[in-house]
Amino acid sequence: MSAHALVVEPFETLAFMRSALVACLALALMNGAVGTLLVLRRMSLDGDVLGHAVMPGAAVGFLYAGPSPKWLSLGGLASGLAVAALAGMTTHGRARRDAGLVAFYLVALSLGVVLVAWRGSNVDVMSVLFGTVLAIDQRALLQIAVVSSVIVLVIATLYRPLAVSAFDPAFLRAVGTRAPYGAVFQALVVLALVASFRAFGTLLAVGPMLLPAAAARCWGLGVAASMALATGFGLAASIVGLLVSYHGNLPSGPAIVLAAGLLFGISLAATGSWRRLTAMIG
Repeated sequence: MSAHALVVEPFETLAFMRSALVACLALALMNGAVGTLLVLRRMSLDGDVLGHAVMPGAAVGFLYAGPSPKWLSLGGLASGLAVAALAGMTTHGRARRDAGLVAFYLVALSLGVVLVAWRGSNVDVMSVLFGTVLAIDQRALLQIAVVSSVIVLVIATLYRPLAVSAFDPAFLRAVGTRAPYGAVFQALVVLALVASFRAFGTLLAVGPMLLPAAAARCWGLGVAASMALATGFGLAASIVGLLVSYHGNLPSGPAIVLAAGLLFGISLAATGSWRRLTAMIG
């Protein structure tokens, strides 16, 4: 089989593959920026919890209007923001914060599954948990593109304080900055996860956000360069995952996340080997 048939033909001949690719490109642009800041802030657990926090609200939206992208997104956004606020108010200290976040994670996920299973079928539960990236329609694609554009523009506008607060939040307080950049960033994370919800579901949405960013961070670049590299890694993982799922008849969302995980493993091994080699030479 030729390279054209392996790589180009699926996207050239199938509209749903093209729609999935465009959606993944929009999500990669958004996730590259959000994920890099999330990794720099050491908030990976927070991102995982917020990814599952959209589940109860999405389930309520499902009960109200069925598998409607509008109500699933609105419900997920409301519950995600509510859990983010509750987690910030009720958890203090690192150990208590981690335990509180895990509690929110388990309760939100379990409640959402129970609500969807109550009125829906096993297919509905699987769709909410793992997404349907190959079933992205034009309305969902437009929604993803708009949300991605808004998030990228907000991060570009607030780039300096968001980057500084990721490394040294005490500095912003010392210079008298009172703007709630932490709350703004958490809202952006929730919005990004809601946008990813239709494609990857609540269980996998955080994967395309964190794994490319973690892979990019291995290379020790600056914040802006890490964002660009994370975006490239996210797009590469999306293309590879979509092609593997198409030719191997495998689920697309998990295939994309596995491809991103492979890129993280390669980055970790390559940079580790390079450091050992330079240490031996030096």
